[in-house]
Amino acid sequence: MNKNYTILIPTINRINFLKRILNYYNSFEEDFKIIIGDSSTDENKLINKKNMSTFSNLDILYLDHYSSKINAYYKFADMINYTDKKYCVFCADDDFIIPNGINHSVTFLEKNPDFSVAQGRFWGFSVKNNDKKEPRQFYWMPIYTNESIIFSDPKDRMYKHLSNYNLQTLYAVHRTALSKMAFKEILNSKVDPMQFGELLPSMLDLIYGKKKSLDVLYAARQLSSRVGYWPSLLEYMKTGKYDEEYIKFKNCLVKHLIKNSQVNSDEAKKLIDKAMSAYLKKYYSKSFKGILISKMSNLLDALDLPESINKSIRMLYRKIFIPKYVLNRSKEIDDFKNTIESPNSKYFDDFERIRNHVLSYANNNKENI
Repeated sequence: MNKNYTILIPTINRINFLKRILNYYNSFEEDFKIIIGDSSTDENKLINKKNMSTFSNLDILYLDHYSSKINAYYKFADMINYTDKKYCVFCADDDFIIPNGINHSVTFLEKNPDFSVAQGRFWGFSVKNNDKKEPRQFYWMPIYTNESIIFSDPKDRMYKHLSNYNLQTLYAVHRTALSKMAFKEILNSKVDPMQFGELLPSMLDLIYGKKKSLDVLYAARQLSSRVGYWPSLLEYMKTGKYDEEYIKFKNCLVKHLIKNSQVNSDEAKKLIDKAMSAYLKKYYSKSFKGILISKMSNLLDALDLPESINKSIRMLYRKIFIPKYVLNRSKEIDDFKNTIESPNSKYFDDFERIRNHVLSYANNNKENI
C-alpha cells in the first residue's frame, strides 16, 4: 500500500465509534499514519487515550488539546498542520474511508498533477435490531452523486461545484499542501465556520484543481448518527446572520479566482452570486426537503420553545426525514445491491469487510450504534 498519506479522524464524545473505526484500520495489519483530534470531555479523553494502546498496528498521533466547544472546522484547520505526508484524508469517527479507495485515489493524484482531489463511491448504512433476540441487521443504500469535474478553467469548475453542490470534498483524498492552505483561509477570511466552513475549502479545492470521482468503493457513512445540531443556511437567513458572512465567503473566493482564472473582480463576484443562487434554489426553495425544513422551522419559531427542546426537535425530524428521502430511490438501491452483493463484483471484498466489521462490533459489544 502507498503510505504517503495521513488519515485524520476528528472525534467528540463518541468513544464507541472511535474504537470501531480504529479497530477497522487495525485489522489490516498495516501501519497507517493516523491523527486523532479529540474534543471530548476530559473523562472521555482519558478513555480514548487508554484505548490507543490496544491498536498496535497503527501509528497514531493523539491530539487532546481541543476544547469541547471548538468549532469542528477550526479543529480540522489545526489537525492538518500535524501531518507531513504528501496526501491526507479526513474520516469522520462514525464513517469508514476504505484503504483500497484511498490508495486508488493517491495513485490517481500521483499521475495527474492537474487534479486537486480524488475519491470514489459513497454508500450509507445503518444497523438495526427490531427483535432483541436476533442479531442486528445491516441496511445500506447509495448516497451522493459520483461525478468528476474536469473543466480546464478554474471559474468553470468552481461554478459547476457550487451550483450543483451535492458532495463535499472534505472526505476526499487531498494534496496536503493545498488542503492546509484551504483550511487556513477559513481563519484568514474570518468567515463563520458554521455557515461556510464546509463550502469554502471545498470551493478552493476546485479553483486550484480538478476533481476525480473514481469507480471504486471509497466510503461508508453511518446514517442518523449525528450528535450535534447544525443549522441550515435558510435558518441563518431568517435570523439575519447570513449576508455579512456570505460577503466574507465571496470575497475570499474572488481573491483566489482572480489569481487562478482570467476574470476581474466584478466578473468573479457575479459568477459566485449566480452559482450560490442556483445552489440555494436547488436545496432550499423548490426541493421537497427544503420545503419541509422551511415549514418545520417556521413552526418551531412560532412555538418559541426553550432552546434545548427546539434543537432536539430539529435534530429528530432531520434524522427521520433524510433516511426516508434516500430510501425512496428504489431503482438506484436495487441496482446498487445487485452490483455490490455479487461475489464477482470488484466492490465485494471491500463491502463485505465493512459489513462484517460493523455487525460483529455491534453484536459483540451491544452498543446502540
